[in-house]
Amino acid sequence: MEPSAETPVSAELEELPDRLGWRAASAQDAPSAGVGGALLCLSAAFFYAGANVALRMLADPSRATDPMWTIFVKETVTVLIVGPLLWFLYLRGRASFPSRDSLLILVAAGAAVQLIGNVGLLWAMGIVGLAIALPIALAVSLISAALLGAVLLGESITWRVLVGIGLLIAGIVCLRAGAGGGLEGMNAPAWKVVVAMLVACAAGITYGLLTIAIRHVARRDTSVWVVVLVVTGCGTVTLGILSWARLGIAGLAATPGEHLFWMGVSGILNLLGFLALSKGLQLTPVARANILTASQVALAALAGWILFQETVNPPVLLGFGLTVAALFFTDRG
Repeated sequence: MEPSAETPVSAELEELPDRLGWRAASAQDAPSAGVGGALLCLSAAFFYAGANVALRMLADPSRATDPMWTIFVKETVTVLIVGPLLWFLYLRGRASFPSRDSLLILVAAGAAVQLIGNVGLLWAMGIVGLAIALPIALAVSLISAALLGAVLLGESITWRVLVGIGLLIAGIVCLRAGAGGGLEGMNAPAWKVVVAMLVACAAGITYGLLTIAIRHVARRDTSVWVVVLVVTGCGTVTLGILSWARLGIAGLAATPGEHLFWMGVSGILNLLGFLALSKGLQLTPVARANILTASQVALAALAGWILFQETVNPPVLLGFGLTVAALFFTDRG
């Protein structure tokens, strides 16, 4: 989110073009570069939203796809592509592996993101839907990153962050009021809807924690490709083992081909979003890129309402608006 949820690396991607050998835009190219950068960031938003739509399809109660197995396949797509690329860059001296301390920090944060963040958010989508779970998780991730940055890295907390916290709380209250019994036809008990929204909040906290971990290791010149590989690799290893232990080889092999297809699509779209954002950040200021990429929240909500007939009523619309306002307000802070 991984904001897909895996957008927490956006601020650290500014240096990526140099590592890949992409040409920096000259002054004469500035106008066209600005347009191109904006289009790339919007493309990243579409890719990330598409990845979340694919996951939402798999989270539908009618499919009952196992969340751990789903995220395992999604993350393994990135591992299989980024792993060989990172090795190629390393052999050419254009990527470095982190120190043991940095690696341990990334593994701890990556495991939390996979086990709590990605799996939890996917489960929450199956209870309250994409239009409610995703905005909550992304807004909480920004706010928690700001708060954790103040506690762990000594960064300052702006008044915008405090306002964002208030907007988010109000938004969650409204979303809960409009969520009813969860997705149409589920008639989930009230406590389960509350738990799903709390799990979405917990997912956002893990994404914020990952942001702090990336900021910390980035100070030691850790390659962004290493970050991507370690975080997704945590999903491949931990969720692969847990899926095998819980479902067995026969259970995993019985996964319908349609489900495997959408798992793979979510992984490919997520990686394409990362690549589009990394190139867009070469041509667009970070603040503007983050705002453009955050439009994935609106795209995902529209998909939830139109494609999946998720609950849309005045409290949900108000809560969605407050949550998105919290997201943008905090991002500008």
